[in-house]
Amino acid sequence: MNQKFYYHMLRDDHLRSQVWNWWARLQGQDKTDGATASLRGVRAELRRCHTPDDVLLTEGFRSLWMAVNKEGARPSADMTAWATVAAVLADVRVNAEKPFAAALGSENEKTGKPHVSELRFSQLQKSSDSAEFLRRARRSVALLGRSASVLSLADSVLHWHKEKQGYYPVKPNHRLAVRWATDYFTELSRYQRTP
Repeated sequence: MNQKFYYHMLRDDHLRSQVWNWWARLQGQDKTDGATASLRGVRAELRRCHTPDDVLLTEGFRSLWMAVNKEGARPSADMTAWATVAAVLADVRVNAEKPFAAALGSENEKTGKPHVSELRFSQLQKSSDSAEFLRRARRSVALLGRSASVLSLADSVLHWHKEKQGYYPVKPNHRLAVRWATDYFTELSRYQRTP
């Protein structure tokens, strides 16, 4: 099924392209610059970071930040959000088609239950700070078998941080909690039956 995805934070094609190319280089999929040999170490460094503050000091974050902030127009307050994007995307091995929240609610064929339980899904949304969100997002990606939609995940991470800073969309259906709940429970309803 090909799902159309609306990006709330990565609306610009060029910005999405920068994120995608950064992730592809990190995975060794983009060999145009001949620098893929050293990227395994960059990915490992990102994966060892426990908090977004740790990520800020890495080469992987710097290369992503420089790619998305070429004009220098992004406020430094966005650095934590982009650090979280870098750390979470370092854990993704395979790009998936489904939006991130829909994948969380999709059926695990081994258990017949969602990949991420409703409780974990709720805890992810209600994370109290960036470090907790990073830990829970990484756990969710692991439960998806390290397969997630790279751009949907990056958009969701940025959206979570923006709302945590107090910037909520005017339309309630554009808020992250509503978007995620819609995707998650729509996916859940495809295979779960009510008693």
